Amino acid sequence: MEINIENNQEISFDIFLRNFRNNVSKIGLKNSIQKDYILKILYFSKEHLTADEISNKIKQNYNVSIGIATVYRAMKFFHDIKLINQLDIGDGVIRYELNIAEHHDHLICTSCGIIIEFSDDVIELKQISIAEKNNFILKEHVMTIYGICETCQ
Repeated sequence: MEINIENNQEISFDIFLRNFRNNVSKIGLKNSIQKDYILKILYFSKEHLTADEISNKIKQNYNVSIGIATVYRAMKFFHDIKLINQLDIGDGVIRYELNIAEHHDHLICTSCGIIIEFSDDVIELKQISIAEKNNFILKEHVMTIYGICETCQ
């Protein structure tokens, strides 16, 4: 039996979206079709997107115009409920990713702007150890390492 990955991703997104709508409704907040489109773009993106890129992709992929202010309001909403992560690569533009994958950190090239995601158990354990040593309860963290990628060297 052959499995169509694209259909499975669509099914997974449908489940994700249904859960999101249910959870938002339970806490008495509103959802909108614009938020659904934004979530769909973020869900299927393999990149860290800016608000402008999200708006443009919605227009290209679905022929729907969403104002940039609407995208920013939705991103604030998603960030407030911890559904997205914000990433600043040092160019003054915030990029976004869904907060549904396992925790990871980022390497960012200051020359070309490439973003490389990585996970490292030793780093994670060291951060916990440092927090404990300082009588600090670690809730979350963001690690971004800036440098020059292999291509730009």
